[in-house]
Amino acid sequence: MKITKLLSLSLAGLLICSFSLQAQIPYTCVTKGTTLEYANYNDSDQLENYTRQVIKDVSDLSGGSYDIRVENSVIKKPGQKKAGDEVFVTVSEVRDASVHAYPMNSEGTIDVIENREALLLPSKVTVGYQLPIGEIRIDLGGISTVATLTENEIIGREEVETSAGSFRCYVLRQTVATNMIGMALTTTTKSWYCRGVGIVKSETMMGGRLVRRMELVTYEEASPKGKK
Repeated sequence: MKITKLLSLSLAGLLICSFSLQAQIPYTCVTKGTTLEYANYNDSDQLENYTRQVIKDVSDLSGGSYDIRVENSVIKKPGQKKAGDEVFVTVSEVRDASVHAYPMNSEGTIDVIENREALLLPSKVTVGYQLPIGEIRIDLGGISTVATLTENEIIGREEVETSAGSFRCYVLRQTVATNMIGMALTTTTKSWYCRGVGIVKSETMMGGRLVRRMELVTYEEASPKGKK
């Protein structure tokens, strides 16, 4: 009886420990050497190009916080060895296992320059989880403006299949309203986030029509030394 109780307590402890570790893994890639390639489609749903992200270095700051150095490039096809226009970016936005989740617009990702905390996606969410809404200051192609985030919610959990593999994702829906040069624009973006990977796919709608979508087509982790 005592042995059974001890085994039960040990198993419960392992499960709790496993859950705690899992909950600290952010919804972005923090594995050095990983390559992620995305196919990008325009408002006619035609393939525009591919983008590649290579995780060059990861500094574990403890407590689920990381600094990540990423090599970004535009490529003509998946697996292209050198694009020639690689840009290195240091991402310092993974804090306490929370990731900045940027909505999209018709020209791609926006640059949030004020109230960035409104876009934090924590490592532990459930369907129906409400993220902050309200005003944020953003940069769209060099033009600074105030946008209103009117919807920012986890609306579902889905298994996503792409050529990169199968990914268990939470679906984040974000609606942003802006007014630029007297023109009111409202976009709604659905992004599928996988723990430890990041965005697997996203779709941006404006005026009831698709204006941009993106899909992960390659996900390759670096092989351990001595293995292929």
